[in-house]
Amino acid sequence: MEPAGLQPADVEQAREAEEPPGSPALPTEASQDGPPAAAPPGQGALPERERVRRRAGAQGSAGRAARGRARRAPGRRSGGENARRPEVTVDTSKAKTSLEALKISLRQLRWKEFPFGRRLPCDIYWHGVSFHDNNIFSGQVNKFPGMMETVRKITLSRAMRTMQDLFPLEYNFYPRSWILPEELSLFVAEVRMIKDSNPSWKPTFIVKPDGGCQGDGIYLIKDPSDIRLTGSIQSRPAVVQEYICKPLLMDKLKFDIRLYVLLKSLEPLEIYIAKDGLSRFCTEPYQEPTLKNLHQVFMHLTNYSLNIHSGNFIHSDSVNTGSKRTFSSILCRLSSRGADVKKLWSDIISLVIKTIIALTPELKVYYQSDIPAGKPGPTCFQILGFDILLLKNLKPVLLEVNANPSMRIEHEQELSPGVFENVPSPVDEEVKVAVIRDTLRLVDPQKKKRKDTQ
Repeated sequence: MEPAGLQPADVEQAREAEEPPGSPALPTEASQDGPPAAAPPGQGALPERERVRRRAGAQGSAGRAARGRARRAPGRRSGGENARRPEVTVDTSKAKTSLEALKISLRQLRWKEFPFGRRLPCDIYWHGVSFHDNNIFSGQVNKFPGMMETVRKITLSRAMRTMQDLFPLEYNFYPRSWILPEELSLFVAEVRMIKDSNPSWKPTFIVKPDGGCQGDGIYLIKDPSDIRLTGSIQSRPAVVQEYICKPLLMDKLKFDIRLYVLLKSLEPLEIYIAKDGLSRFCTEPYQEPTLKNLHQVFMHLTNYSLNIHSGNFIHSDSVNTGSKRTFSSILCRLSSRGADVKKLWSDIISLVIKTIIALTPELKVYYQSDIPAGKPGPTCFQILGFDILLLKNLKPVLLEVNANPSMRIEHEQELSPGVFENVPSPVDEEVKVAVIRDTLRLVDPQKKKRKDTQ
């Protein structure tokens, strides 16, 4: 992960290409904390003692090697001693769908998993859904209280509108939005006013239920009068937004980006952005919306959970092809066309930081309510899923923020009618295992203890 505010260096891709699979994808400065640990078998690095021994043998003097060991600074630990430091303990009993990726990450880090919980406190508690999945009084938990409520579509739209009123140029990455049903009359009046002043404006709008997920209940309209004024709009509030009609296309298909963002701390505010994400593709060639194609969800909606049911969905073992690819593969194609990928990353980082700043006041209210100052309680961190659409000019637009982005690394495959099995997804595993592993490295409680004792 990159600390938010830093652009990935050009040399980073070359450095990662030299690293073996499973190597940490953290910024290089993150590895400077504490003594170096022994490398896992098969990665080519020699433990410290072995390097000293070979160097001494080459010099041909056992006595000189002994003197070299005697001159070693007091308190320095060898590779073997470092490997025996206290294990980090992780309670995964509430991990749910992220469990498989989490297990792989823990094995790579050589941390201790407690899949059924533990009577004694653990260092880290990994919850699948909510901060309140467990009663925790110490350690760290991977959810913030109130995060699910804070990133709901209506709450997010209100927060972004407040910032757009204050800083219109800084927050122009979020589509114009109205909240239903309370702002229905305002929505109708504003659209009529804009059309009267600009008769050539022929907008399309997208209606998203507030509590919906995985594309549930989303539909497109051409006119405010097309809103489905049924009882459901009263019982299930929604956000209506101006639809982005001219997105960037790849292989004639519309796609969006799922980026993973770690909110490590609220006080001080500390944000990290994963170096790679997922690009999720529609499964029908894109056409600008018309009355005839408004209902073609496989053309307009990028939700994986919808498009996987399309006969055109392509599962691929390659990160560069198929209906789900890595974001880095998209960046490579854009770079080969001469696009300014550095500026795109800079714009995305800016979007992420400004969005979290807009959400922070609400989050702090929830946090201080659940974990008041002086009361025993855990510290919190959380992985968020940012859904971003690129315009033709490569400007990023924020679609929504997910409090619980899917961390599944397999997909369902239909063997015969009604019979499914879970099949590994190489694209998901490559991206999501790295996100979880690097998150754990960043919140490593042993690293904090070593810093406190230095």
